[in-house]
Amino acid sequence: MNVKNLLLKSAMLTFFLLTAMYSQAQDRIFTYTYQSGVLNKGQREIEIWNTYRTGKSDFFTGFDHRTEFEIGLGNNLQTSFYLNLSTQTSAVDNGGIKSLETEHDISFSNEWKYKLLDAVADPVGLALYGELGIGTKENEFEGKVILDKKINKFTLAANAVYELETEAELENNKAEWEAEHKAELNVGLAYALSPKFQITTEHAFRNVFSEGELEHSGLYSGVGMSYVRDNFWVNFSLMPQVKGFKGNEGKSLNLVEYEKMQYRLLVSFAF
Repeated sequence: MNVKNLLLKSAMLTFFLLTAMYSQAQDRIFTYTYQSGVLNKGQREIEIWNTYRTGKSDFFTGFDHRTEFEIGLGNNLQTSFYLNLSTQTSAVDNGGIKSLETEHDISFSNEWKYKLLDAVADPVGLALYGELGIGTKENEFEGKVILDKKINKFTLAANAVYELETEAELENNKAEWEAEHKAELNVGLAYALSPKFQITTEHAFRNVFSEGELEHSGLYSGVGMSYVRDNFWVNFSLMPQVKGFKGNEGKSLNLVEYEKMQYRLLVSFAF
């Protein structure tokens, strides 16, 4: 092997190693759209999620918090454990007299993610995702097919999402579990201004089905940023609803099922 070929192969190997190290140190640069990367075996992360939701037909504010412990298991597999806390305050009409009502919910989730193809080494990155959540008021299962690709300074990702949610409801003074199906398409595009800082845009097309019928549909579209340094990264986005397609009550936005604006902040520490 001549010196030129040796240097070329060494440079290519160094590039892929550095790319892999960077992608493992930060397995996502979006706040709603997932990427195919997984942690290396034994690598661990603590992720802190905070989502603030506001704006419905009447007064509404909601705050969701998730604390996630994530660990790489090797062989392109990782798992995560979440503690989820949620609270929301909304205006309620009691016989013509409105009052503010606050609800709280706590739940536990377990996530599994398996990478099939790499976003740099292969023509496209591909991963499968499953998450099971058990709560005080509702239980849910969520599945995702994750596609992504990194080209120079651009990162493109897309997720097809299905969620089955069962929620306790009172009917005729009797509590029953009601099933609801959700389908979602998330798309994210990022541009790296530097190795540490990226600007992002995300789009989420959300749909809710009940008894086989589409009840609610809406489109979110927003912008954000991602910053990574050593074993720490932070992602932020603001996502306004731009169009409601079903369940709008004659308005341009669906403010019955969805909020007018969502803000999300993710902070992570790897160790």
